[in-house]
Amino acid sequence: MELRKGTASNVSAMDGQLTGIVADEKKPLEAPTVVRYPVKRVGGDYLPEKMVTKTQHDKADETFFGCIKSAVLGGFLTLTGAKDNVGSECANIGLVSALMLTIIVPMSYESLSDWLEEDYVGSGFAFAEGYIGEKLSEAQIGNALPWLHDVSLFFYAVGICGFLSSTVASICMLLCISEVSTDAGCAEWLRVAGVFTRAPYLLFLAGTFFMWSVLIRWLLAVKTLAGLVCLSCVCLAGYLFMVVVCLVYIRSCIKAHNRIHEFEGLHLSHSEAQEDVEAWWKQNSTIDGTLEGCLDALAGKLTHPNLVINLDGISKERAAMHYHKLRTESIGITLSPSELYQLCLQH
Repeated sequence: MELRKGTASNVSAMDGQLTGIVADEKKPLEAPTVVRYPVKRVGGDYLPEKMVTKTQHDKADETFFGCIKSAVLGGFLTLTGAKDNVGSECANIGLVSALMLTIIVPMSYESLSDWLEEDYVGSGFAFAEGYIGEKLSEAQIGNALPWLHDVSLFFYAVGICGFLSSTVASICMLLCISEVSTDAGCAEWLRVAGVFTRAPYLLFLAGTFFMWSVLIRWLLAVKTLAGLVCLSCVCLAGYLFMVVVCLVYIRSCIKAHNRIHEFEGLHLSHSEAQEDVEAWWKQNSTIDGTLEGCLDALAGKLTHPNLVINLDGISKERAAMHYHKLRTESIGITLSPSELYQLCLQH
């Protein structure tokens, strides 16, 4: 009896603690503010305006430094955790890494130090005959040869290990994704793995460091000052162009992701879908309008920002039902609701 009384008192005390959170505040929890915006329809003014709801989606950082961070760390790859998206990213990175691996491994054997060695005694070699090599003494050239050889070997090794590791990591990720099998499972796997999900991308970037060995070879083998200046300008301009283009693409990807997740899909009730489809049918029945054209016309559009908001899933089905009903009746066929629904599922 004593034990039961003690247990009952503990439970009562716990209930008091749990319920006391709201009781002490003396006011109900405030519901999140729902922001709704009026939108016009893509089809034209013959369709009535509708309201769309702004989501509570957290936007990714669109600033310049935020995009640089996302590009370096691969943050833009985890904006959407859908299983198909992650699988496609892994397959593409792994495929390109494997292709680059087949190119770099032969280069590391054939082009590692041929520019640092003579073909035969007295034939000379590219480094000593280059513009920079001619400014150095024989002793300085002799001391530089081992260092240049090891530096070139180091960058080739980084490239080979980077692309090989990226290929293996991509294959491992694909196997793991196939095991979790669903979008929800993939999202949970991404959460648990954390930053390691970006390993294939980061290893791929590391693999591109082999280009430094190629760049060093070019700069030390050039034979004139004008050639050295032109080559340096071309390499610098090409690198900056690549960086700028990649940042523009990544920033555009982040902005597009934020825009398409800023608003929920346009929702139509059963009666609203019927009225809108009938209005659209009056305008387009004579020009053989398609279901895709109907769904596109029923979508909403915002001017600021310039964004098209498609119908949500249930609204698309409702609109498709009424479209097929009008379509079949126009050729003298009447279908049951179940037949219309089966017809909707085929599109």
